[in-house]
Amino acid sequence: MTGQIQSERRDGVAVLRMDRPVANALAPELRADLSTALREAAEDDAVRAVVICGAGPGFSSGVDLTEYDGPLVSPWVSALCRDIEEFPKPVVAALHGSVLGAAVGLALAAHARVAQANTRMALPEISLGMIPGAGVTQRAPRLVGAQIALELMLAGKPVVASDPRLRLFFDQITADDPQVAAITLARKLADKGSWVRTRDRERGLSDPVGYQRSLTLVGERLAGQGGAGADILRAVEAAQLLPFEQGLEFEQVLFEDRLQSPEARAQRHIFAAERRAAIMPELAQATAHPLGRIALVGGDADGLADLGVLFLDVGKEVQVTDDDLAQRLKRAFDEALDKGRLDAAGREARLARLTQGAKDGWADLVLDARNDRAADRPLPIPRASGVVARLETGAGLADADLGVRVYRPAHSLRVAEIAVAAGTPPAAVASLARMCADMGRVAVRAAQPAAGAGLGHGMTAALYLAALDLRRGGLTPLRVDQAAQRMGLRAGPFLMMDNEGLAQVEHRLRRVAGDIGLNDGWAGPLEERLAKGAKGRSVGRGFYDYPPEGPRPAKGLAETGRTIAEVLGEIAPRHALHAALINAAARLLTAQAVQRASDIDVLMVRGYGYERARGGPLMQADQRGLMAILKDMKALAARSAPIWAPEPMILDFVKNGQGFFGRAGAAYDVARKD
Repeated sequence: MTGQIQSERRDGVAVLRMDRPVANALAPELRADLSTALREAAEDDAVRAVVICGAGPGFSSGVDLTEYDGPLVSPWVSALCRDIEEFPKPVVAALHGSVLGAAVGLALAAHARVAQANTRMALPEISLGMIPGAGVTQRAPRLVGAQIALELMLAGKPVVASDPRLRLFFDQITADDPQVAAITLARKLADKGSWVRTRDRERGLSDPVGYQRSLTLVGERLAGQGGAGADILRAVEAAQLLPFEQGLEFEQVLFEDRLQSPEARAQRHIFAAERRAAIMPELAQATAHPLGRIALVGGDADGLADLGVLFLDVGKEVQVTDDDLAQRLKRAFDEALDKGRLDAAGREARLARLTQGAKDGWADLVLDARNDRAADRPLPIPRASGVVARLETGAGLADADLGVRVYRPAHSLRVAEIAVAAGTPPAAVASLARMCADMGRVAVRAAQPAAGAGLGHGMTAALYLAALDLRRGGLTPLRVDQAAQRMGLRAGPFLMMDNEGLAQVEHRLRRVAGDIGLNDGWAGPLEERLAKGAKGRSVGRGFYDYPPEGPRPAKGLAETGRTIAEVLGEIAPRHALHAALINAAARLLTAQAVQRASDIDVLMVRGYGYERARGGPLMQADQRGLMAILKDMKALAARSAPIWAPEPMILDFVKNGQGFFGRAGAAYDVARKD
């Protein structure tokens, strides 16, 4: 055994098995050990061929993302792939489980590939603002052509080895252990005395016209987009136009340029942040109990329908205390059946797990959605190891001992917020966190009472209050919303308030405004709309009107208003909104309401549609530079000090040359115009 490589000889075949926790990531140590093992196999006259495989549940997860934030450590994967491809004896890759990212490059560099039928192969780099490296953009088209290679690289999604599109990637697909078949194939190649290296494969390049047609079609689809997708297209085009070695060099230049781009750094940041968010102290303090039976206390008016559907979809048993909610859930599954989203068996299975009434000792988890309304009946008592938690339905989780907010729409926004007060049993928190993870939701921990209404509500409250202040200054809702979209949000604050309901927003903002010392004048634009019966999207009128063709500025709010310069001087509206968000984040961090700064970015990206390519508002602040944001804050504080007067944390960061994530800010979006 060589470090992280298990090596054994089987009748002239050296089997090199990668064995590194977790998931055989291609870390520098593993790469170095594999390089050493290959050199030893090349020098051993008794070795006639090599098989490379992975220990445990998968082949390899590729390079750990944290490595991309520093210098690329030798031996880099590209060099290792060259060594494999140029190896003087046949090399066969035996693939099972997951083969991700750079591990695909390793497999393609081998002289042959044997895969278990359920092997999952993915090139997820585009989702991180990067392009595949390790020769993937040059070797993959040689095997399968431009069309399939581009589909895999641009989609970034896992594809099983048995997918017909991948047929030409593999020399053999087996339902059994691929290592056995790979050893047999390696011996055959050694006996034959010749094999074709991937660089010399021609079948994917055999139709030059079809290859160019695929490039043209994808280029039309990507027209004007730029970024990683455009670079992938250029690299695959180079596979046809350039000699192999020059193609590899071209890929490496694109790879390193894209690696250092602000978009790639931001997306790697949010990817890692989502995994850190799941680390809660309670998971190490107590055992998480499975929460398979869930009692929902409240009615359809509390917004429980989509959550009930979600729980039933993922296999939970659900008990509801409200007859109307039970009927609404049944109608939802009937509609899904009618529209072909669900078959009859699936509908019946879900309804079989739905019951009405409150039964003590039945539920693992009791979710109380009644919030501030008077409790007209006691909560059902859960089983001995069960959990009782308040379910947030819009009013916030202030003062909750244990609460959970599942961001909605529950099926599409895969994030939850768990409110935890001092003294809450760790097992209850751990069980909720584990349930969220099992349901594919990223859970973020919010400490009570410091988090107030909640982390997400705290951040959006700052956004709403800043937007209302700009409206009072004379900017139209449409202009403010457009600025928020330029900042990175999918929807602007006025549209978000309309979607939620203006009365509910006003009720929650009054508490936040009081907490930060804001006088009553802030509510003017909201009070004006409510006085006119414009309560939001649900009634068809708010800051926007909602005809069938889509939102449009409400009558009386569509005029130009004052110019940006008249309201904000030289400050762009998007920078004013961003500064309010950064100040709110600093307040939450100072109060220790949130475990880490990156958790806030996760909530904003997953819960509010903040653009992943910016990494969330705090990552964006580091990239722009906190000095520039502090300058904006000082100027804006004259408008409303409670919103914009810089928190001490911001002043300390700037004084010490720090950012939220410990790195100096770099100019980022200064070229964007409002």
